[in-house]
Amino acid sequence: MEATWDVFICHASEDKERLVRPFAGALRRLGAKVWYDEFALSIGDSLSREIDRGISEARFGIVVVSQAFVRKPWPEHELQGLVTRNVEEDFRILPIWIGVTKEEVRKLSPSLSDKLAIDMRKEDVLEAALTVLRIIRRDLYEAHPRGQLERVASGEAISDLQDELEIMRSQLSEYQCPYCQSELVEMTYIEYDERSSGQVESFECGYSRGGWRTRPCPEDPEFPKLTEYELEVTREGGRGEAFLCFARPRTEMARAVSLAVGIGRTAAEAKDSVRAQYRRLSRI
Repeated sequence: MEATWDVFICHASEDKERLVRPFAGALRRLGAKVWYDEFALSIGDSLSREIDRGISEARFGIVVVSQAFVRKPWPEHELQGLVTRNVEEDFRILPIWIGVTKEEVRKLSPSLSDKLAIDMRKEDVLEAALTVLRIIRRDLYEAHPRGQLERVASGEAISDLQDELEIMRSQLSEYQCPYCQSELVEMTYIEYDERSSGQVESFECGYSRGGWRTRPCPEDPEFPKLTEYELEVTREGGRGEAFLCFARPRTEMARAVSLAVGIGRTAAEAKDSVRAQYRRLSRI
């Protein structure tokens, strides 16, 4: 059965900040599947059950041995689970030492003290993560040049990608409505007279800019209210007699959003026609 995790990390909580969290994060950025409590556990999970499951479903086990680890009983529970798998199955334990001696490790676990360990007095977090990656996922380690792996592990590559995305967003914003981000649908070149011309940009939401007057987006807080129009009803005579409703703008913003003439068999129907048109334009 294929393992769920490439590696399970056993550690004391006191070592999270200075080593385990950045180490686990570097491995994860490099593409390894890491069982680390902050990645794998959710609110309501049974801690002991999920830890036992993580141990049973990992290909490798990392044990971060420190003075805090030696003193606490709970990490030792995890260690015993890893040691049992190491003895009974084809499973490897990779020790990382933080400020402990071989004798201190031997007192904790004789079998663990015999294993070649990464000593954090000699390596930094980035180097430790790359050393472990070479063992647990050689395919990932050999897929890219060392320099690129270092940039990915340190988060530098992600930072560069975020910068590039930000530049792209800035460039794309020129082709989006500044209020609702709808797309630019038309660009029209207009000559106003012999001495002046300009380009009118129209967006999917109805927003336009560049002409004599900017037409606002429905998401613009300044988009005119229906009360900014005076609804004037007249009666159209002749054979097909009908009522016409004209929306006369009262404000400058209302003049930027023209409403077509409403038609109805009654004055109320004609007004309702204008109101329905306004609702479509304003998206309410």
